[in-house]
Amino acid sequence: MGEFLEATHDKFIFKVKTGCLYSKEDLWVRIDDGTATVGVTDFLQKSQGDVTFLDIIESGTMVKRGQELGKIETIKAIFDIISPVSGIIVEVNPEMDANSYLINQDPYGAGWICKIELSDWEGDRKELLQDSDYFEIMREKIAKEAK
Repeated sequence: MGEFLEATHDKFIFKVKTGCLYSKEDLWVRIDDGTATVGVTDFLQKSQGDVTFLDIIESGTMVKRGQELGKIETIKAIFDIISPVSGIIVEVNPEMDANSYLINQDPYGAGWICKIELSDWEGDRKELLQDSDYFEIMREKIAKEAK
């Protein structure tokens, strides 16, 4: 499925999938024909613990970059998923109702959250990070959490 940048801390290996774009809120974005597939990064799913529940707003809803897409509940916390792009949600991963643990098992693959038909890609792209830039931010977050 592609290559990864990897950072090791303690017994954990944190992966950043190359070829994706990233938000500072630890979400990844993969663009295919004007549609963004969005998911949670490996760092976020490992640092927040096992996902127990996912609540995403429904297909057909217009979202703006920076707006809440939904919530993830883990064994540690409940937190907002902040949309990294603007557009219309065209699909929510149908596996998430019964198998939200896929986020922990395969965050860059089967654990994707939703697909958004882009409405302001030129504006949104400027706010997203390249994989190598996100990797450095993730390494800083790992070091901060280790203290």
